Amino acid sequence: MIALEIIGVMLLLSQNLFLGILLRTNFKNYSKGKGRDFPSITILVSCRNEAINLPRCLEALEALDYPENKLQIIVGDDNSTDQTASILKSWVAGKSYAEFYSVEENRGPKKMNGKANALSQMINKATGSLLLFTDADCKVPSTWATIMVSAALNAEAGFVTGVTTVKHEGMLSTLQDVDWTFTLGMLKVLSDIGLSVTSMGNNMLVSKEAYNAVGGFEGIPFSLTEDFTIASAIQTEGFYGYHQICEENLIETKAQPTLSSLLEQRKRWMNGAMKLPITIKILLALQALFLPLVLLLIYNYIFLGWLFWFLKWSLQSYFIYEMKKKMNQRIILKHLIAFEIYYLFTAWATILYYFWPSKTNWKGRKY
Repeated sequence: MIALEIIGVMLLLSQNLFLGILLRTNFKNYSKGKGRDFPSITILVSCRNEAINLPRCLEALEALDYPENKLQIIVGDDNSTDQTASILKSWVAGKSYAEFYSVEENRGPKKMNGKANALSQMINKATGSLLLFTDADCKVPSTWATIMVSAALNAEAGFVTGVTTVKHEGMLSTLQDVDWTFTLGMLKVLSDIGLSVTSMGNNMLVSKEAYNAVGGFEGIPFSLTEDFTIASAIQTEGFYGYHQICEENLIETKAQPTLSSLLEQRKRWMNGAMKLPITIKILLALQALFLPLVLLLIYNYIFLGWLFWFLKWSLQSYFIYEMKKKMNQRIILKHLIAFEIYYLFTAWATILYYFWPSKTNWKGRKY
């Protein structure tokens, strides 16, 4: 039994070690040569009850450095009950590159989640050869579109995933930011060795060709994680996906304000994770299994157990530190220590909450 505990812990240590090595030795930047071309692009932002978040989102979109004659921005109101629609209508007024769209509820034969339904309607109005997606609670840098387009062109990608940070507004939000960094870092490392598995809908580019090849959001199975599902479908059609990580395409999003809303978000994400390839599931399972294995090891061999835990934390912290450097950000020691507790707790809480027999609440809709 002890041998199995040691083997499990050693596998996770090896995983974290290789993640760090690959990040240092095989990190790829696909945005070199930015500004070489400026194809027509369409940026899509679906909004549902986002009045409080829209001002900073729209201000950032207005500051993009992409040529206006090649830019189209479609902002959609998805049946909001607050002032979202009026804010969007006011913003597009006088902007030749911006368009407002009023989303209709999904009444067709194809079942889609609310966001997929909204985006599928909005994309029907898109004129760009490349589609860029972000959310209303996000703030994009002025260089975002240029960098994402450059990466797509240089890599000849079907889709490109950017990088996201969480706005620090307290310890919970800070730890969510570290969580995003760790997760997106793992996905980046896998992508750079040819194992691209998913995308993130708040910082994503999809070529119109790849989107049409899978039949759009209408052509994919129902999913609570439409970004994951469409990325998977695009790769099945023979297109490639890449992760571009740099300061110039780093989007800032708002944190989940409470533990309850955080678990709701993670439960939705688990729906996508359950469809990942078996190799990726094993990597994630090792992360979750570390806690019970190391606790058993501490119970039987206290020094060895604590030593392994310290080594795991050290390798994990080094990986996060290096990822932050790639984004020109810093992280302090106390957040790396607190993240270890946060990560182990949320991993198991998410698993339990995922299997709890309750519907997922997303933007006021239950699935």
